[in-house]
Amino acid sequence: MRKIAVVGAGPAGCITAYGLVQAGYEVTLYSDRTPDEWLNKSRPTGSAYLYEDVIDVERSYGMDHWSSSSFRGQGFLLDSLATVGGPRMTVTGRTEFGRRGAGIDQRMRVSRWLSDFEGIGGKLVIGSVDLDWIDKIALANDLTILAAGKAELSKVIEVDPRWSPFSSPQRNLAMAVVKSRSGRHVSEWFGDRLDYVPTKFNQFGDVGEYFWVPYEHKTEGATFALLFEARPGSMIDRFGEAASGADVVAIGSQIVRETAPWETHIADDMVYVDDDPHAWLTGRFTPAVRKAFGVTPSGGRVIPVGDTAISFDPVCGQGGNFANRSAKFLVDVIAARGEQAYDDAWLAQVGQDLWLDHGRTAWEFNNLFLEKLPASATRVLETASTNPAAGDVLFNGFPHTDRVLPILMSEPLSREFADRYSLGATR
Repeated sequence: MRKIAVVGAGPAGCITAYGLVQAGYEVTLYSDRTPDEWLNKSRPTGSAYLYEDVIDVERSYGMDHWSSSSFRGQGFLLDSLATVGGPRMTVTGRTEFGRRGAGIDQRMRVSRWLSDFEGIGGKLVIGSVDLDWIDKIALANDLTILAAGKAELSKVIEVDPRWSPFSSPQRNLAMAVVKSRSGRHVSEWFGDRLDYVPTKFNQFGDVGEYFWVPYEHKTEGATFALLFEARPGSMIDRFGEAASGADVVAIGSQIVRETAPWETHIADDMVYVDDDPHAWLTGRFTPAVRKAFGVTPSGGRVIPVGDTAISFDPVCGQGGNFANRSAKFLVDVIAARGEQAYDDAWLAQVGQDLWLDHGRTAWEFNNLFLEKLPASATRVLETASTNPAAGDVLFNGFPHTDRVLPILMSEPLSREFADRYSLGATR
């Protein structure tokens, strides 16, 4: 039986490990935290909203224990302004034409998966893997997969300059999980504008973005994860001194009042989930694509998965979905390799195929929204603001970026889109 090590126990690492155990490999999963530490002493590393076809990956490995009863969303509500205080364009649309996605507390997912891992036949090792240790791990296994996220250990695999245009963070980030102060169900917050629960997206061309993401918190249940993406130095870049989740929510509430006065009632009602001191974070990182594999000091090979492979800015929610897709991709290609060697040529081909099949269009789509939108993309948004059917097509592109990126980037295709949906098409 071939031995595979998975270093890092976030969602991408866990899903990869589960899939490989079920495919018949001897798998050791390395986590820097115990299941209890993941659940009770960790911060969520984001607010990942998973689309239904991505949750299907977890279902296929028997790992989805939450989505059938969790708080879920069905689409987007976007308010887009070129500048704070300027004219507002509103776009609505259903993702996957109405299939429901979910933002499920990552700590709850990982804690359960780690608790169950040895029961399905895997081996779990608790400890913080450093460069010396991963060197030994890579030499002791037939294949080593790195799922260390954006941590220092990810530097064992170099950034690929061909696809990594950024030299600095594009946004300063702040996130906190919020509930209703008044006791209302949070699904009512946007009920005056839509008949389904949306991911609410406020986009300001001059200062950045913020979102409310439907979120199933580990103890509070139905909540929203509120995420701010501030352009460095802008008027919403205020979270540098935040020392608690309550601080993030207080600062964020004031930003909402100033930039989106039509949502003051939500700013007044939202409050931090006070029974969880860890449900918030602030930070910044540089989005990057890493090479197909890295080489440890003693010559061991290490391949990336999830956000070790591609570190997406959270602006369009691609990171969590890529984590699941990249994990399944690796499981499938490793199983297809059989007993053949994991040589450098194969490792390079795996990296290239992962990039082309699941990475490139999501990366380009995501980065499009970090900069000033081209005229073609603006035309698509303007068209979608006048026709809900066009909005459905646009937001179906968030889980399926290959379907909408060409339209957003092409003058002829965007004009064709505008012509088609200016004819009064309806759902």
